[in-house]
Amino acid sequence: MRSFRLFPLFVVSLLAATSLSAEPARDGTPPQKQESADEQTAELKLIKSPTVAYPEEALKKNIEGKATLRVVVDAKGRVSDAKALSGPPELFQAALDSVKQWEFEPPARAPVVTNAEVSYGHPKDCPGPVSENGEVIASQMLKSAKGTIVEVRDDVDWVLPQYFTEDRTAGIAGEMILSVTVNAEGKVASVRVVKSLSSRLDNVATDSVRTLKFKLKAGNPGSLPDDFPLHILFRPTCSVEF
Repeated sequence: MRSFRLFPLFVVSLLAATSLSAEPARDGTPPQKQESADEQTAELKLIKSPTVAYPEEALKKNIEGKATLRVVVDAKGRVSDAKALSGPPELFQAALDSVKQWEFEPPARAPVVTNAEVSYGHPKDCPGPVSENGEVIASQMLKSAKGTIVEVRDDVDWVLPQYFTEDRTAGIAGEMILSVTVNAEGKVASVRVVKSLSSRLDNVATDSVRTLKFKLKAGNPGSLPDDFPLHILFRPTCSVEF
Protein backbone atom coordinates (compact mmCIF):
# COMPACT_ATOMS: atom_id res chain seq x y z
CA MET A 1 0.00 0.00 0.00
CA ARG A 2 1.13 3.52 -0.71
CA SER A 3 1.99 5.65 2.27
CA PHE A 4 2.63 9.21 3.30
CA ARG A 5 5.84 10.14 5.07
CA LEU A 6 6.73 13.15 7.14
CA PHE A 7 10.20 14.13 8.30
CA PRO A 8 9.94 17.02 10.78
CA LEU A 9 12.78 19.25 11.92
CA PHE A 10 14.18 19.86 8.44
CA VAL A 11 14.57 16.20 7.52
CA VAL A 12 12.78 15.24 4.31
CA SER A 13 11.60 11.66 2.70
CA LEU A 14 15.39 11.88 1.30
CA LEU A 15 18.34 13.67 2.98
CA ALA A 16 19.96 16.45 0.95
CA ALA A 17 23.00 18.34 2.21
CA THR A 18 24.84 21.06 0.28
CA SER A 19 28.18 22.74 0.71
CA LEU A 20 30.20 25.17 -1.39
CA SER A 21 33.93 25.76 -1.92
CA ALA A 22 34.69 28.31 -4.63
CA GLU A 23 37.66 29.03 -6.87
CA PRO A 24 38.37 31.94 -9.24
CA ALA A 25 36.61 31.89 -12.60
CA ARG A 26 38.73 31.27 -15.70
CA ASP A 27 37.22 33.04 -18.70
CA GLY A 28 40.45 33.83 -20.55
CA THR A 29 40.67 37.41 -19.29
CA PRO A 30 42.98 37.95 -16.30
CA PRO A 31 41.17 39.89 -13.59
CA GLN A 32 42.69 43.08 -12.27
CA LYS A 33 42.54 41.69 -8.76
CA GLN A 34 42.66 37.96 -8.02
CA GLU A 35 40.12 37.01 -5.36
CA SER A 36 40.81 34.20 -2.92
CA ALA A 37 38.55 31.16 -2.74
CA ASP A 38 37.31 32.39 0.65
CA GLU A 39 36.32 35.73 -0.86
CA GLN A 40 34.52 33.97 -3.69
CA THR A 41 32.70 31.70 -1.25
CA ALA A 42 31.60 34.67 0.85
CA GLU A 43 30.25 36.33 -2.30
CA LEU A 44 28.15 33.32 -3.34
CA LYS A 45 24.93 33.14 -1.35
CA LEU A 46 22.63 30.20 -2.12
CA ILE A 47 19.00 31.33 -1.92
CA LYS A 48 17.18 28.39 -3.52
CA SER A 49 18.29 24.76 -3.52
CA PRO A 50 15.61 22.29 -4.63
CA THR A 51 16.65 18.65 -4.64
CA VAL A 52 15.50 16.13 -7.24
CA ALA A 53 13.92 12.96 -5.87
CA TYR A 54 16.02 9.94 -4.98
CA PRO A 55 17.09 8.19 -8.21
CA GLU A 56 15.01 5.05 -8.74
CA GLU A 57 18.02 2.91 -9.63
CA ALA A 58 19.94 4.01 -6.55
CA LEU A 59 16.88 3.48 -4.37
CA LYS A 60 16.42 -0.09 -5.61
CA LYS A 61 20.09 -0.86 -4.99
CA ASN A 62 20.10 0.96 -1.64
CA ILE A 63 22.92 3.22 -2.82
CA GLU A 64 23.67 6.19 -0.59
CA GLY A 65 26.41 8.78 -0.71
CA LYS A 66 27.66 12.16 -1.76
CA ALA A 67 28.02 13.49 -5.31
CA THR A 68 30.59 16.26 -5.74
CA LEU A 69 29.96 18.61 -8.65
CA ARG A 70 31.69 21.50 -10.37
CA VAL A 71 29.16 24.25 -11.12
CA VAL A 72 29.39 27.60 -12.89
CA VAL A 73 27.27 30.47 -11.56
CA ASP A 74 26.47 33.27 -14.01
CA ALA A 75 25.81 36.96 -13.47
CA LYS A 76 22.12 36.31 -12.76
CA GLY A 77 22.92 33.82 -9.99
CA ARG A 78 21.84 30.84 -12.10
CA VAL A 79 23.84 27.66 -12.67
CA SER A 80 24.93 27.85 -16.30
CA ASP A 81 26.94 24.62 -16.31
CA ALA A 82 27.55 21.64 -14.05
CA LYS A 83 29.75 18.56 -14.14
CA ALA A 84 29.95 15.55 -11.82
CA LEU A 85 33.39 15.05 -10.29
CA SER A 86 33.06 12.17 -7.84
CA GLY A 87 30.65 9.97 -5.93
CA PRO A 88 28.32 7.07 -6.78
CA PRO A 89 27.54 7.29 -10.53
CA GLU A 90 23.91 6.33 -9.86
CA LEU A 91 23.49 9.66 -8.06
CA PHE A 92 25.10 11.87 -10.71
CA GLN A 93 22.08 12.67 -12.86
CA ALA A 94 19.81 13.52 -9.93
CA ALA A 95 22.53 15.69 -8.39
CA LEU A 96 23.10 17.49 -11.70
CA ASP A 97 19.37 18.02 -12.18
CA SER A 98 19.24 19.43 -8.65
CA VAL A 99 22.06 21.98 -8.93
CA LYS A 100 20.81 23.21 -12.31
CA GLN A 101 17.72 24.47 -10.46
CA TRP A 102 19.68 26.25 -7.73
CA GLU A 103 19.65 30.04 -7.51
CA PHE A 104 22.21 32.33 -5.91
CA GLU A 105 22.25 36.02 -5.20
CA PRO A 106 23.80 37.50 -8.37
CA PRO A 107 27.58 37.66 -7.74
CA ALA A 108 29.42 40.95 -8.18
CA ARG A 109 31.88 39.25 -10.53
CA ALA A 110 30.78 36.44 -12.80
CA PRO A 111 31.08 33.72 -13.77
CA VAL A 112 32.04 32.01 -10.54
CA VAL A 113 33.16 28.37 -10.49
CA THR A 114 32.35 26.46 -7.33
CA ASN A 115 32.26 22.92 -6.03
CA ALA A 116 28.95 21.67 -4.66
CA GLU A 117 27.95 18.49 -2.84
CA VAL A 118 24.56 16.78 -2.93
CA SER A 119 24.11 13.82 -0.58
CA TYR A 120 21.38 11.20 -0.78
CA GLY A 121 20.63 8.78 2.03
CA HIS A 122 17.98 7.32 4.30
CA PRO A 123 17.45 8.40 7.91
CA LYS A 124 18.49 5.58 10.21
CA ASP A 125 16.56 4.06 13.09
CA CYS A 126 18.00 4.99 16.47
CA PRO A 127 16.79 5.10 20.10
CA GLY A 128 14.50 7.99 20.92
CA PRO A 129 16.69 9.58 23.64
CA VAL A 130 19.60 10.01 21.18
CA SER A 131 17.53 10.57 18.03
CA GLU A 132 17.88 13.78 16.06
CA ASN A 133 14.61 13.70 14.14
CA GLY A 134 11.44 11.71 13.68
CA GLU A 135 9.55 10.12 10.83
CA VAL A 136 5.79 9.65 10.59
CA ILE A 137 4.41 7.05 8.15
CA ALA A 138 0.74 6.37 7.46
CA SER A 139 -1.07 4.42 4.76
CA GLN A 140 -3.37 6.37 2.47
CA MET A 141 -5.30 3.24 1.47
CA LEU A 142 -7.48 1.52 4.08
CA LYS A 143 -9.25 -1.86 4.05
CA SER A 144 -12.16 -2.75 6.31
CA ALA A 145 -12.98 -6.16 7.79
CA LYS A 146 -15.69 -6.47 5.12
CA GLY A 147 -13.14 -6.07 2.32
CA THR A 148 -14.12 -2.52 1.40
CA ILE A 149 -11.15 -0.40 0.34
CA VAL A 150 -11.03 3.39 0.47
CA GLU A 151 -8.24 5.76 -0.45
CA VAL A 152 -7.47 9.36 0.51
CA ARG A 153 -8.73 11.62 -2.26
CA ASP A 154 -6.17 13.09 -4.64
CA ASP A 155 -7.24 16.65 -3.88
CA VAL A 156 -6.59 16.25 -0.14
CA ASP A 157 -3.26 17.50 1.19
CA TRP A 158 -2.93 15.41 4.33
CA VAL A 159 -0.83 17.09 7.00
CA LEU A 160 0.43 14.16 9.04
CA PRO A 161 0.46 14.43 12.84
CA GLN A 162 3.42 16.11 14.45
CA TYR A 163 5.94 13.91 16.23
CA PHE A 164 6.67 15.98 19.32
CA THR A 165 10.30 16.19 20.39
CA GLU A 166 9.41 15.54 24.02
CA ASP A 167 7.62 12.29 23.14
CA ARG A 168 10.35 11.15 20.77
CA THR A 169 13.23 11.76 23.18
CA ALA A 170 11.22 10.11 25.97
CA GLY A 171 11.28 6.91 23.93
CA ILE A 172 7.64 7.01 22.82
CA ALA A 173 7.64 5.36 19.40
CA GLY A 174 6.02 2.62 17.40
CA GLU A 175 2.67 1.96 15.80
CA MET A 176 -0.56 3.74 16.64
CA ILE A 177 -3.83 2.22 15.41
CA LEU A 178 -6.99 4.25 14.86
CA SER A 179 -10.43 3.06 13.86
CA VAL A 180 -11.85 5.45 11.27
CA THR A 181 -15.52 5.48 10.30
CA VAL A 182 -16.01 6.73 6.73
CA ASN A 183 -19.52 7.71 5.67
CA ALA A 184 -21.20 7.51 2.26
CA GLU A 185 -19.84 10.95 1.28
CA GLY A 186 -16.28 9.82 1.99
CA LYS A 187 -16.00 12.03 5.06
CA VAL A 188 -14.68 10.89 8.44
CA ALA A 189 -17.67 10.42 10.72
CA SER A 190 -15.68 9.40 13.78
CA VAL A 191 -12.20 8.37 14.94
CA ARG A 192 -11.41 6.03 17.82
CA VAL A 193 -7.99 5.15 19.26
CA VAL A 194 -7.44 1.38 19.22
CA LYS A 195 -3.75 1.36 20.11
CA SER A 196 -2.38 4.40 21.93
CA LEU A 197 1.15 5.81 22.06
CA SER A 198 0.60 8.88 24.24
CA SER A 199 -2.36 11.13 24.93
CA ARG A 200 -0.74 14.03 23.08
CA LEU A 201 0.15 11.97 19.99
CA ASP A 202 -3.29 10.34 20.08
CA ASN A 203 -5.00 13.72 20.09
CA VAL A 204 -2.95 15.26 17.30
CA ALA A 205 -3.34 12.13 15.16
CA THR A 206 -7.10 12.06 15.70
CA ASP A 207 -7.40 15.74 14.76
CA SER A 208 -5.33 15.14 11.63
CA VAL A 209 -7.41 12.16 10.47
CA ARG A 210 -10.70 14.02 10.97
CA THR A 211 -9.72 16.35 8.10
CA LEU A 212 -9.48 13.54 5.55
CA LYS A 213 -11.81 12.72 2.70
CA PHE A 214 -11.82 9.32 1.02
CA LYS A 215 -12.92 7.80 -2.26
CA LEU A 216 -14.17 4.24 -2.72
CA LYS A 217 -11.49 2.05 -4.28
CA ALA A 218 -13.09 -1.40 -4.04
CA GLY A 219 -16.50 -2.56 -2.84
CA ASN A 220 -20.14 -1.77 -3.51
CA PRO A 221 -21.17 1.90 -3.59
CA GLY A 222 -23.56 1.10 -0.75
CA SER A 223 -20.84 -0.43 1.43
CA LEU A 224 -20.28 2.84 3.28
CA PRO A 225 -20.38 3.79 6.09
CA ASP A 226 -17.78 1.33 7.32
CA ASP A 227 -14.96 1.17 9.87
CA PHE A 228 -11.34 1.08 8.74
CA PRO A 229 -8.14 0.50 10.72
CA LEU A 230 -5.50 3.18 10.15
CA HIS A 231 -1.93 2.42 11.19
CA ILE A 232 0.43 5.34 11.89
CA LEU A 233 4.11 4.67 12.61
CA PHE A 234 6.16 7.10 14.71
CA ARG A 235 9.85 6.36 14.16
CA PRO A 236 12.86 8.13 15.76
CA THR A 237 15.72 8.63 13.32
CA CYS A 238 19.30 9.83 13.19
CA SER A 239 20.80 11.69 10.27
CA VAL A 240 23.19 10.05 7.85
CA GLU A 241 26.75 11.33 7.61
CA PHE A 242 28.85 10.70 4.54
